[in-house]
Amino acid sequence: MEQKKGLSIGKILMLLGVVLLLCAAGLYGYNQWVNYTTGQESDAAAVTLVEEIQSSAVEIMEVPLEETAEEEPDAAVLKVAELDGSYYMGVLTIPKLERLLPIQSDWSMEKLKKTPCRYSGSLEEGELVIAGHNYRKHFSGLTQLTYGDSIVFTDLEGNQMFYEVREIYTVAATDIEGMIDSGYDLSLFTCNYGGKARVTVRCDRVEAVE
Repeated sequence: MEQKKGLSIGKILMLLGVVLLLCAAGLYGYNQWVNYTTGQESDAAAVTLVEEIQSSAVEIMEVPLEETAEEEPDAAVLKVAELDGSYYMGVLTIPKLERLLPIQSDWSMEKLKKTPCRYSGSLEEGELVIAGHNYRKHFSGLTQLTYGDSIVFTDLEGNQMFYEVREIYTVAATDIEGMIDSGYDLSLFTCNYGGKARVTVRCDRVEAVE
């Protein structure tokens, strides 16, 4: 009887192990699928946006930079363009990582699944902060950047703003004030794999680079 019981428990544990392996394989497969589909969608939007910018075919609209500024006549505005139901403010290029990324003009968790998004600030007002998921073709690899690496932002009118990396570090996911009030011209961030911290890249604007 004890032997049968032991065999029964052994089979249950073996079955549990198989189930866990299948779950892990399924999760890995899902992550690979997400990486692929988001990469395809982001690439397609980037190519279309660049083509429209280069041909001056992009239709630019102006929206208030902040929702609370809608009734203020001198409020700062953000220039955006609509593409397939999403609104973009330009294209971010990270040469070292071989990334060409369309940047949506405002953010939400749903929008971040498609492309990186403006989190706060602007090109004109300064302290532009861009958030992105750590998908393979989005902001994965930010930790590979080093001091002096170049980053370029091309706005909807074709103007290019050049930046250089100054700092790379992690901040707590709850430190919103520390993220947006940095004193840097451009910040990029993504969550680490645990989701409890944000890998953050701080950049200063520079003159045109080679």
